[in-house]
Order: sequence, then structure tokens, then C-alpha cells
Amino acid sequence: MNERRILSLLKTGQVVFRYPLKVHFQAGEGDFGVSVPKRNFKRAVKRNLLKRRVREAWRLNCARLGDKSLDVFIYYVGKQVEEYERIEKSLVEILDDLAAR
Repeated sequence: MNERRILSLLKTGQVVFRYPLKVHFQAGEGDFGVSVPKRNFKRAVKRNLLKRRVREAWRLNCARLGDKSLDVFIYYVGKQVEEYERIEKSLVEILDDLAAR
């Protein structure tokens, strides 16, 4: 997902929030992106850990969307490193909400 598409998604897309994830989405080609802010996690090791956890949760659960083609950008808003189970639970709730729309 390039910068122009991310900015468009952030401006015009809809938002769903379940702590610790904030998801921006809109109809599109099915692109996916993840962001963990440097402001909250100074060490790249922690940012990368959180991005890996979010990507893995997405990989295992993206089929819940069915045949919908959505551009999705996930922003990690938590201030602490959450366990994988917490991240996955939030993402599953979000995906079920998106699938119902």
C-alpha cells in the first residue's frame, strides 16, 4: 500500500475501534497495511513485534470478511505491548463487524 492510498484511506475511509486497534477501511482492491507509532514505542524491536502480531492475526482471520474487497489499514493505538491473544480477539471482533456491514 503506497503513501497516497494510505492518506486517501485515512481521509475518506470509515473507522472501527476496538482497543488496542483502530482500523480504517473502504471499498477497494483488498490492500492491507499496519502502523505502530514510534511516539509510543521508541524501540524498533517492540514496534516490529507488534506489527508481526497484528499481521499474523490478520493472516489467520482475514477469511472472516468473505468475498468483500476492502482496503484496510490497522493502526495500533495501545500504549503497552499487548499479548497476541488480546490483539487477535480485537481483530476478530473488528472483522466480524466489517463482514456484517
